[in-house]
Amino acid sequence: MPASSWVRIGGWVAVPLTLLTLGWGLLFRPGAGSIASLPPESSGSPSNPGGGPVTFVGDSLTAEGDWQAAFPARVVYNQGVSGDTSFQLMARLPSIRQTGAATYLVMVGINDIIWGYDPGRIAGRIQWLRTGLQIGTGARVVVQSTIPCARFRCGADGVRRVAELNQRLAQQTPARDYADLTSVMADADGLKRAYTVDGVHLNAAGYARWQARLRELGLP
Repeated sequence: MPASSWVRIGGWVAVPLTLLTLGWGLLFRPGAGSIASLPPESSGSPSNPGGGPVTFVGDSLTAEGDWQAAFPARVVYNQGVSGDTSFQLMARLPSIRQTGAATYLVMVGINDIIWGYDPGRIAGRIQWLRTGLQIGTGARVVVQSTIPCARFRCGADGVRRVAELNQRLAQQTPARDYADLTSVMADADGLKRAYTVDGVHLNAAGYARWQARLRELGLP
């Protein structure tokens, strides 16, 4: 097993990265019913691969986006799975790494919030995932702010907890690798009604705004 497949914990013990991620994710994951589908396959390879493959990582919000069409100059893989929390992404880390991306764009957290997890712990798992994608790959890992739910769907507390999560993500992620989506997609009441079909999932306008925001930030 190559050295890049091992990770050292606390300076004491080295364990295979695959076993660590699978063990953690399976031990602490919510019920299996939260996983609705397998990661979609790439919709094809563009003629100009640009700066290397890009992999979008996340839950149903990522899964339902047509990222290859949005960024046709790059080879794009969609590693979004409906219902995924940060726990499931940790468990899927080995398969996500297999895409061999030069750039990963991660956006997850709303399902964790719905499950009632602490924003600080969610942020810690996202940081763990970011490190896991970087080890031995040299890849750039961009953390996108968690798109909040709308107040009419998850209440004021849900909106507040997503805001706390995003504050923590912004603090722990280098500025060049943090993409703030919230400032253009949400207001004091959470996700703007113009961008959502049900208070959580996005409509066409929502995806168009998300993709435009990434371009404004020079991503991917």
